[in-house]
Amino acid sequence: MTKKLIALVFLLSLFILIAMNWGNNEIRFPEKETITIQNLSEIPPSPGVDIYGLTTDNFEVLDDEIQRNESLYIVLNRNDVSPEKIFEIQQAAKGEVKLNRMMPGQKYRLYRDEEGVFAFVWHRTSTEFTTINWKDEITIENGEIPVETVIRTVSGTIHSSLASALMEQEISQKLVVELANIYAWTVDFYGLQMGDQFKAVYEDRYVNGEYIGIGKVRAAEFVHRGKELRAYFFDDGEQAGYYDNEGNSMRRVMMRVPFEYNPRISSSFSRNRYHPILKRNRPHYGTDYAAPTGTPILAAGDGIVTEAQRRGGNGNIVQIKHNSVYRTAYLHMSRFASGIRAGVRVKQGQVIGYVGQTGLATGPHLCYRLYKHDSPVNSVTYDFPPSEGLKDIYMDAYKTTMVRFDDMLNSLDAPEELAMN
Repeated sequence: MTKKLIALVFLLSLFILIAMNWGNNEIRFPEKETITIQNLSEIPPSPGVDIYGLTTDNFEVLDDEIQRNESLYIVLNRNDVSPEKIFEIQQAAKGEVKLNRMMPGQKYRLYRDEEGVFAFVWHRTSTEFTTINWKDEITIENGEIPVETVIRTVSGTIHSSLASALMEQEISQKLVVELANIYAWTVDFYGLQMGDQFKAVYEDRYVNGEYIGIGKVRAAEFVHRGKELRAYFFDDGEQAGYYDNEGNSMRRVMMRVPFEYNPRISSSFSRNRYHPILKRNRPHYGTDYAAPTGTPILAAGDGIVTEAQRRGGNGNIVQIKHNSVYRTAYLHMSRFASGIRAGVRVKQGQVIGYVGQTGLATGPHLCYRLYKHDSPVNSVTYDFPPSEGLKDIYMDAYKTTMVRFDDMLNSLDAPEELAMN
């Protein structure tokens, strides 16, 4: 049978079929269903899902927080979860999350159905959480809650301290810490003067509409003793940090003060100082910072610990060789930080010990000593060279960032006027 004949037979059969059914409309083609508000409403809605990814329909949700001396076992057992199930959960959590790090005040959520509690959400931080679900099988997932960031600005004039100036405007004191960290190498915060001024562009952070604190400072200005110092945050993809208007790092090779906060200077660097215990004049090749016992002491720069021991009148002492030029010494510590010993490499800002009054000391303080080519120098007045600045390939992008934040800083009213609002 040829192809033409096959086609002719097919068409003849189709014609006969149509003719036989023409009168009773047997041949029907499916019609497309028109979607209306009425039939659309018949589509069942998706079950409600909360921010932790758990459905909330037909479940009871209980929110609470960890109390003193409470653990996961105590919380779940109080809510009728069997010891056997709690043990299974603890075993499943190994390698996923450290359940023994629950702290008083941390929030948690329980999910309960007609069979009892079947899931637990633990807020490890304000933005990080762990979900444990044992409804069918035990599953453990770590997650993060999205953070909303709002850019804020502030400026003020210092009458007594930076903390007081911010407190007057009901700004979180964490901003004091952030600004102190940015300018730690260039501004002596203990030596702030009345009339010094500041401006800052910073982030306020929110989770589910709840304020959780200050985030990153994006740009800042400090006018100290008539000198204006601006700093801008920039991330070049290799490293992130604060830089001045020429792209130089705000960090210095060495920290001027080895503390997170600038404590009070109780005794300054001197070539001839009267010693309160020895009762005679002698050189004091360091700066004494009065601080409560146990205050963390930071490494002033990257380097290798060359000494960490108790030594005579120096008490517990740590010495760090930073490079061929600089070394530092930290005297009268109450104790050393974990792992600090001779030969250990440390990073700038790492905790190396804690304030004390060991050796010849009349009260808790740190004697901080800086040596350049093994000669003592005054760390308070010494002009430290900056750390490595931005590479040329990033300068165009950095200048764009500067222009943006300069506009914001310049748009702020005079600090004195803002402080009174």
